[in-house]
Amino acid sequence: MIFMIRKHPCITALAAIVLASACQPFSSEDAPVPRRNGEAVRISATFEQQKSATRTTLDSDGKVLWSKGDEFALISAAGNERFSIISGEGTGSATFSGNAAGEGPYYALYPYSDDCSIQDGSLRFSLPQEQNTAPGTFGPGASPSLATLGSLTEPAVFKNLCGLLELNLCGSSLKLASVEICDLSGAPLWGDCEVALDGKQGTDEQTFSISGGSNVLRINLDKPYILMASTPRVIYAAVPQDALSHGLSVRAFDFNGNALAFLTTVSGDVRIRRSFITSMNKVKLTAAMGEPKDSVARGFYKDVFMDGGVYLTSRTTLPAVTDLLKWDMEYLATGEQDLQNGIMIGNEQDSNGALLYPDGEPRFRVIYVNGGAASHGNSLGAEGRQRIATYYKNGGGYVGSCAGMFLAANGVNDNKLVTAYFHLWPGNTYDSNMYDTTNTHVLEPGCPLLNYYNFGGDMKVEGIYHNNGGYMSEIDPIPAGTEILMRYKGANANTEGKVSCWAYKANEKSGRLVVIGSHPEGETSGEKRDLFAAMIHYAADGAGAPQAKGNLSNGVVRSTKKGSLASYAPIGDRQYHHYQIKLPSGAKDMKVELSSSYSGNLYLALRRDAIAWLSDAEYFLANPGSTKTLNIDSLPAGTWFVSIYCPDTPKAKLVDRHYEYSENIEPLNGVNYSIKASWK
Repeated sequence: MIFMIRKHPCITALAAIVLASACQPFSSEDAPVPRRNGEAVRISATFEQQKSATRTTLDSDGKVLWSKGDEFALISAAGNERFSIISGEGTGSATFSGNAAGEGPYYALYPYSDDCSIQDGSLRFSLPQEQNTAPGTFGPGASPSLATLGSLTEPAVFKNLCGLLELNLCGSSLKLASVEICDLSGAPLWGDCEVALDGKQGTDEQTFSISGGSNVLRINLDKPYILMASTPRVIYAAVPQDALSHGLSVRAFDFNGNALAFLTTVSGDVRIRRSFITSMNKVKLTAAMGEPKDSVARGFYKDVFMDGGVYLTSRTTLPAVTDLLKWDMEYLATGEQDLQNGIMIGNEQDSNGALLYPDGEPRFRVIYVNGGAASHGNSLGAEGRQRIATYYKNGGGYVGSCAGMFLAANGVNDNKLVTAYFHLWPGNTYDSNMYDTTNTHVLEPGCPLLNYYNFGGDMKVEGIYHNNGGYMSEIDPIPAGTEILMRYKGANANTEGKVSCWAYKANEKSGRLVVIGSHPEGETSGEKRDLFAAMIHYAADGAGAPQAKGNLSNGVVRSTKKGSLASYAPIGDRQYHHYQIKLPSGAKDMKVELSSSYSGNLYLALRRDAIAWLSDAEYFLANPGSTKTLNIDSLPAGTWFVSIYCPDTPKAKLVDRHYEYSENIEPLNGVNYSIKASWK
């Protein structure tokens, strides 16, 4: 079907839509002609002009045309029958044929749906949670229209029950796979629909209600939309009338499920009207606006920080991280004491140090500590070592090789407690006394590193460089939470069969530690590179579970403050802060208010029973600025999570083997805000 469009006085632009047929095409000449009382039942069908219709195409003259394969349901008190087009494809008036049951009045619902029926004076049918569409189309079956016939001799004049939302998205070669639309008023966008058959159906006064669905609608694209820098790609969604009265938020996803961007328009001007297209202004998306599919990777500034400071190997590359995993990384590769202290411990623009957010939470997913000499712990001093201990305790992953392995432990050989170590793993390490050689590591059965790579299928990795790295003795009690990952093979008598690689996670909130006595970190290909990538990935996947900072009581303002307790500390760059609301039954007029004097951006999200990441929140505000207000008429009782996200981050520049920050550095020391939830 094809339609013409009448301007909506509140909308900036209007457009036409091309929609592919949902049904397999067939030849009308071959179609069976159903009969009633011995005669064929044929119905002439047209549709309202100057407005949108259901499944449509608009030709160059703006004429509305029926499409091959179109079908509708003819509904009466006796049941639901399928009618298929038999003539008139490509014209504005077509003939449909099908079996007719019962007596009039009849109601024709387009497109055909087998779950529609008449109950208690209302037409009932379903709108899908997901609409599958192609370029220039909206989803088959997503936008219903209805015709009323007093008898089978009357033509079916279809009138739309919903309206359309048009998104105009730009980007630089981004591949878009789907979008989700969130109604900020809480109105359901899909579910079980009911339209009163009171003569007002298909008009602006129709009674249309939805139950059993939600305020989040997903639009899946049948092939990637490659976004262009300036010319927008158009996406259409069929939306119930009067939805989006408080505005809407949109999140865009790629084909890997990663969120590319978050958008918000808070305005009553986007309220959907029956039979009109609401066209949103052009928006440019950038990859920096999104977040990963994997929730364990969300809420960090970057993926990996490499410590190559005083007494450690000053490495500047980790091929497994940047080339294989394609993760973001920063590093420190210097023997300069003052520079190391400024980065690891803190400086004027970043009093927390590069590893930590203002509340002590990890700013990177994983820290990798190089080989070299364990004297590095002495160079960091008590404050520097405490930074690393806090990082791990609060959920950051730790990977170390050789010296990095020793430093993670409590002690070495007969010395059960070395003050200059980090004391992350509460066990003791031992010297291997193997120098400048290579060795083989055998994976333990069921080793979790096999979840990432199969290492040739022989359960071993050969030829890894080794220079007096250590091992874990099983004579000592093995600390609870330790996982044996690999053992030395074909080494010397002192290390044969000893544990060469192990992991440790202290508790749910802590990070995961993965250490090895040898050196796979510099490998550029093959199983040895894969081994190091698996170690990094396993440590990252063991990030501590996010913790709520507290409960929000009705009408009580909670404010952050620099230098205060961690649960009241300000928010950092690309960091989340989470809170809980215990919402009682019958609560109305829900309002969540975020306030800050910060000149940059803060986002706000709300979700029931789970952490409110922007990627899966039921409500979120991602419009510019740091002050936000969510207004929702009513919400179900229970536990709701409120999350605040700072999308801003400074510019990082590599300068003489370390990174320096400039522009928008305020989030480094933290952005203060106030948050309040209230309801009646």
